[in-house]
Amino acid sequence: MIQMYELVRISCEEVLPSVILFIDNELPDENQYLIFTIHFQECPPCCQVMEHERTTIALMQKLLRNSCNEEAPAGLDEKIRRQTDQLAGQYQTEFFSQTTITELTMDGYTSIHVTQQYTEQVRHEFFSDE
Repeated sequence: MIQMYELVRISCEEVLPSVILFIDNELPDENQYLIFTIHFQECPPCCQVMEHERTTIALMQKLLRNSCNEEAPAGLDEKIRRQTDQLAGQYQTEFFSQTTITELTMDGYTSIHVTQQYTEQVRHEFFSDE
């Protein structure tokens, strides 16, 4: 099904700050993407800026892929999983230890109040086993 959009013209000043969002396909909606596409088709200076940014981003990504291609140490994924599980366990322990339940009965009515205090941060330093 083809949807019809009301396409409005926007100025270069409105397009240029969002060029990266256009390149990364992160504009809020399809309508805005179409508006930008039409603007780039009709405005050679903005199209040139967009193509320059696109080329620069592609070059940076290529450089990062070529320079950051080290393999993770054996067992790293297992170590991260264990530490995450350990941290989650610590958080649950602290959460339940800070819960207070108060029961008050007056005139035949019982009122129960549950209070949770988040006064402490969950902190843990992990050291390598190696």
